[in-house]
Amino acid sequence: MTAPAPHQGAPASVTTPTQRRIAIALLLAGAVCAGMGQTIVFSVLPPLAREIGLTDFQTGFIFAVSATAWVFMGPIWGRMSDRRGRKPFILLGMIGYALSMTLFAGSISLGLAGVLAGLPLYLLIIATRSIYGIVGAAGPPAAQAYIADRTSKRDRTAGIASFSAAFGFGAMLGPGFGAATSLLGRIVPFFAAAGLAIVMAVAVFAFLPERTGPTQRSQGRRVKLRDDRLTAFLIAALSFSVINAIPIQTIAFYFIDRLGYSTAEATHYVSIGLTASAMASLFAQLVIVQRLRLSPARLMRIAPALLIAGHLTILLSDQLWPVVFGMVAGGLGAGMAFPAVTAAASLAVEPDEQGGAIGLAGAATASGFIVSPAIAFSLYAQSPQAPFMLSTGLAVLLLIFVWKSRKVGGAIPPHGEDVPEEATSEPAAAPYQ
Repeated sequence: MTAPAPHQGAPASVTTPTQRRIAIALLLAGAVCAGMGQTIVFSVLPPLAREIGLTDFQTGFIFAVSATAWVFMGPIWGRMSDRRGRKPFILLGMIGYALSMTLFAGSISLGLAGVLAGLPLYLLIIATRSIYGIVGAAGPPAAQAYIADRTSKRDRTAGIASFSAAFGFGAMLGPGFGAATSLLGRIVPFFAAAGLAIVMAVAVFAFLPERTGPTQRSQGRRVKLRDDRLTAFLIAALSFSVINAIPIQTIAFYFIDRLGYSTAEATHYVSIGLTASAMASLFAQLVIVQRLRLSPARLMRIAPALLIAGHLTILLSDQLWPVVFGMVAGGLGAGMAFPAVTAAASLAVEPDEQGGAIGLAGAATASGFIVSPAIAFSLYAQSPQAPFMLSTGLAVLLLIFVWKSRKVGGAIPPHGEDVPEEATSEPAAAPYQ
C-alpha cells in the first residue's frame, strides 16, 4: 500500500523517525486525557446528579444527547480531515473537549450552589456536555486516521489498538484522578481534566508534524453510512457499543440500589470497578491485540463471549467482588472489540478514505450511548438486574452474527504489502505544520 499521490505543485516533505515517534506519543497522550475525562464524568456525575435533583433517566439522557451530536459530527469531521489534513481537526477536538469540560463543571457548580435549578439548569448541563459531542468529535477520527496513514495493513489493528489502549489507560486513571482531585472540591476533577486537555492542545500545535498538506490529499469517493464495505462492521460496532454502554451508564446506580452502598460509598467502589474494567481493556489492547497480533475477525468473534460471561456474572450477583469480576470480563471483551471494528473498517476502504471510515466506526460506537439510556433506564426502573438481562441477550445475538457474517470473517489483513510511503522515506524538508 502506498500513500495517495500528491497533487501537482504541492510541496512534499517527510517527517524524520524522531518526529514520527513524537507525533504518536502526542496522540496517545491526548487519548489518555480523553479517557480520563470520560470515566471521571461517569464516576463523578451520578451522585452529583442526584444531589441537584436529576433522575437517573435524566442523567442518562445527558450522555445520549452528547452521543447523538457525536454520531452526526464524527463522520463529517473525519471526511474533512481526509481533504484538509489531520492536525487541524485533532487540535479542534482537544479544544472542544477542554471547553466542554470547563463549562460542564461550571453548570453543575451552579446547581450545587443553588444559583440555578430545574429545567434551566438541566438544559444548561445538556448544552455544555453537547459541546463535547459536536466539537470534541473532531479529534479521535483524525487522530486514528493519522495513525492509519502511517501503518501497513498488517499493522493497522495494532496501530489503532495503541490509540484505544491509551484511551483505556486514561479510563483506568480517571476514577483515581477524579477521587484525588475531588479532595479539592467535588467539581475540581472536571476542571483538572480540562486543564490537561489544554496542555495537550498546546503540545500538539507546537510539535505534531504532518507531512501531507490540505491540498495534497486526493479526492476519493465519499464514504457513506450505507457503504456495503462497512455495513457488517458498523452493525458490530453499534452492537458492541450498546452492550458496553449499559453497565457504564447504570453501574453507579447498581452499586447503590442492588449492592446497598450509600452515594458516598458508591463513588469509591464504582471507581474500583471502573478501574479494574479499564485495566482489563488495557491488557486486551496491549497484550492480546498488540503482542498476539490477532486479526480483527478473530477479535470480533472472541469479544462477545467475554461480554456474555461478564454481564451474566453481574446479573446474578449482589456482592462487590463478583460484580467487579464481571466488569473485568466485560472490559476485556470491549478492549478487544473496539480496536477490531475500527481496524476492520479502515482495512475495508482506500487510503484516502480513512478519516471517513474511521469517523463512521466512531459514530456507530457513539450510537450505543443514544440507544441504551432510554432502554436501559426504563428497564432499570423495573429492576436493577433487567438492563443486564438485555445486554447478555444482545451479546448472545452478536456472537451468532459475527460468526455467521462473511464480511467479519474476511477482516484479515494481507501479508507482505508495502508500508505507507512516510514510514519508509528518508528525512527531507521540514514537515507541514
